[in-house]
Amino acid sequence: MTDISRRLEQTLRSAIQKNPILPVKVEEGILVGDILIVSDSTVKHLKRNNNYLYKDIYLNAAAICMANLLAMHKSSISIDAIYRADQEYGRWYTDSQLLRAQYQRSVNSQDHDRADTQWARYCESRDKAIIAKNIVQRLAAI
Repeated sequence: MTDISRRLEQTLRSAIQKNPILPVKVEEGILVGDILIVSDSTVKHLKRNNNYLYKDIYLNAAAICMANLLAMHKSSISIDAIYRADQEYGRWYTDSQLLRAQYQRSVNSQDHDRADTQWARYCESRDKAIIAKNIVQRLAAI
C-alpha cells in the first residue's frame, strides 16, 4: 500500500510542478491565479486588474502557458518569446486563410493560372503556419 501511495504522491507532485496554477472558469473568462484570459472571437487577451497585459493571442496553449508564467511571476523573457512566436503563427495562419479564399474565388471564376499561383502561395503560408505553431507549442512546454 505504501508503494501505491508513494507513486500517487510522486504523480501529484510532478503534475503540480508542471501546471502549478489550475485554470478556473469564471463569468468573464478563465482565471489563472490573478490573470484573466478573455476570449474575443478567435483570439484571447490576458488581463490583470482590468489592464491588458497581452492582446490577440491565437493559440490556447500559448494563452494558458503565458497566464501561468505571469501568475507565478516568472521571467518575462520567456513570456515575450511565446507571445512573439504566437504572433508569427497568427500572421501566417491569417495569410494562409486569405490565400485559400482567393484560390477559391479564382477556381470559381475559372481563372486556372491564377488559381495555381494562389494554391502554391497558400501551401507555403500553411506550411509556415504549421512550423510556427510547433515552435509555440515547444516554447509553451517549458
